[in-house]
Amino acid sequence: MNSATTDAPFVFSPASSPLGPDAAAPSHNRTPGSSRATESLVDETRREISEMVREIALAVRSERSRAEFFGMLADRILRAMAAEGVVIWRIDTRESADSNREGPAEELDSLAAATLKMSVVHRIGEITDRSIPVVSITAHDRMLLEVSDAAQPVVVPATPDASDPDVPANPTRFPAAVVPIECESDSTGESYLLEVFLEQECGVATQRGYLRFVAQMADLAGEFLRSDQLRDLHRRRLRTEQVDAVIASIHGLVSREKIEARVVDAASDIFGFDRVGLCYLRNDVAELSAVSYVNTIDFRGAAAKQMVSTSESFYTPDTYVVLESDDSDEKNTATLLPRVVAASEARDSLCLVGLASTDSGVECQSIANDLQRLVKHAGLAIRHRKSIEAIPGGQWLVSFSNQSRGRRSGNWLARGFAIMMLTLIAVIALLPVPMVVTTPGTLRPEKIQSLFASRSAVVQQIHVSHGDRVQRGQALLTLHDPELEKQITTLLGRHAVLLQKQAAITTALVDSASHRSDRNEQIQSERSLVAEELHAIDDQLQILTRIKDSLVLRATEDGVVDSWQIRRRLLGRPVVRGDKLLEVIGDNTAWLVDARVPLSRIASVRSSLQSETLRTAVLIDGSATPNHTAVVQQFGPSTHNVKDDTDTKAVVLRIENGDDIGALFGVGPVSGSPVRVLFRCETKPAIGVLFYDAFESVRSTIGLYWSAGSQTTENAA
Repeated sequence: MNSATTDAPFVFSPASSPLGPDAAAPSHNRTPGSSRATESLVDETRREISEMVREIALAVRSERSRAEFFGMLADRILRAMAAEGVVIWRIDTRESADSNREGPAEELDSLAAATLKMSVVHRIGEITDRSIPVVSITAHDRMLLEVSDAAQPVVVPATPDASDPDVPANPTRFPAAVVPIECESDSTGESYLLEVFLEQECGVATQRGYLRFVAQMADLAGEFLRSDQLRDLHRRRLRTEQVDAVIASIHGLVSREKIEARVVDAASDIFGFDRVGLCYLRNDVAELSAVSYVNTIDFRGAAAKQMVSTSESFYTPDTYVVLESDDSDEKNTATLLPRVVAASEARDSLCLVGLASTDSGVECQSIANDLQRLVKHAGLAIRHRKSIEAIPGGQWLVSFSNQSRGRRSGNWLARGFAIMMLTLIAVIALLPVPMVVTTPGTLRPEKIQSLFASRSAVVQQIHVSHGDRVQRGQALLTLHDPELEKQITTLLGRHAVLLQKQAAITTALVDSASHRSDRNEQIQSERSLVAEELHAIDDQLQILTRIKDSLVLRATEDGVVDSWQIRRRLLGRPVVRGDKLLEVIGDNTAWLVDARVPLSRIASVRSSLQSETLRTAVLIDGSATPNHTAVVQQFGPSTHNVKDDTDTKAVVLRIENGDDIGALFGVGPVSGSPVRVLFRCETKPAIGVLFYDAFESVRSTIGLYWSAGSQTTENAA
């Protein structure tokens, strides 16, 4: 597409550029009266245009918003040129650049993607982009993109009803002057185009004059955009400084309520919201906590309900959401509508809702970073204050610290009180207290008889009950083995048959005394075989009888039966060889405790035992007996408990004067009862006892590195 002008910059001069088709007409065709009237009209028009240009030039340096400036610019251009329409376009250049990287083969797709990022900033007049048929919009957008890429002002002739999407065109009935607005598009990521629809019958010279004027207006618009960028950076810097000051102040406040009030008030002042609310989200239910410049919240009011419903609908942790309002709804202009929702981290569950009217000048996108940063620090400050308030006196300490920092001269009374408090804390920290280690344990008697099943059988009889006192040799359980009884019966039957056979052989031997000698020898040998078989059967019967006798379990010592609900558990039940059936606790037995001491505390127990300062006590859970003293008998192996992921050391203790433990026999089992063992070790400073695990971890780590370094030095030597 060729430009209708040269590449030289266009400088507007009212005396040098024609203003329309009539200005190019020869003057000798006019009468003197009409000539003077025309010149007067032209001069007046030039003065009006000059005034418009000066007005726009003054607006470039003003503090107007972009919407106000572009609205005034389009209106003045339309009036000065008597144009059919003016449209100001904005193009997202970042999207266009990313799309063009795809290569020549995908140029059409890149242009289509960029077209989707084009938007109208302002339109005025009878002929605008809305006058273009739907089928011709793609060709028109392609024309705008090509002019933007070429960065040259052109007059595009009218091509009515052009619909080919591959050919850039002006599908209206009026020629269009299209001029790129030069601004810092690389830094802002957006560029602008000025499109003016000219008169339908104007000539080429007139179009060139119009194009010069439009180019000058585009230069002024570019200067405004560059100045507006500087003003915007200045506003952002001031806003960032204000947010930093608010963040510093909320971290110094002593209560959660003051932090919430400070945050909502500051958000309303800095960002220009008409109303700001702060909500907490718990299980997807919002709770309104603070409203800007409101001491008492009306939870039944429409604004409060609106804030709560908006928080519940749009809350997502660590996000910033801009809510679009429906401008077509006329009733929205008179009410406050939610504009932004800023949320903190998930563990804080904090949500800030900003409300403003639809005609307010709040730039929701530009304030995203500052507002989100304010909300995150608000959640952090509130979380810290909750932790401090949970400590007794924590809120007072923070208040005192803030007061001390705010005074330059210092308050001697406050300083003295602070020194006294620190001294008291130091004395308490260094106060010697005993190191107490409490661990679980298991009670067991030293003399105990555990009865096990000698073979697989069925419990036939139970001769005792739990807590019965028994004597040595007394029968406790009787087992029955059907297979054993069957074997014994079979052997007895075989034994009887062999006895009869032996008697028959003896009779035959007497009758055959007068017969031949060879027959006599045969009978003698048969008699010997029967006798040997009878002897073998007798031996088997003796063994089976001893086995049958072993099925009767007896007490080996005098004592007490310790087996809860033995009849319910065992009577008539089959058992397997090795199954534990019951226990008998011996009389006058000593009592032991198997304790499990954490490895992190075993050093204190060992050192106290060596220095003879260790005191131990055993409390039997579920009993009314007093504590029993005990002594450490031996240390066992170290074990790892998978359930609670702890490392423990086995310690065996012997209870002194534990005769009264036998009184528990009537109320329940004693062997294996859970107990609590208390080791009272040597005294240490209170801070050492409180942070014992941390100190031991540091000491062991330093010792590990020290030993590794020493070993490395020895190897190197």
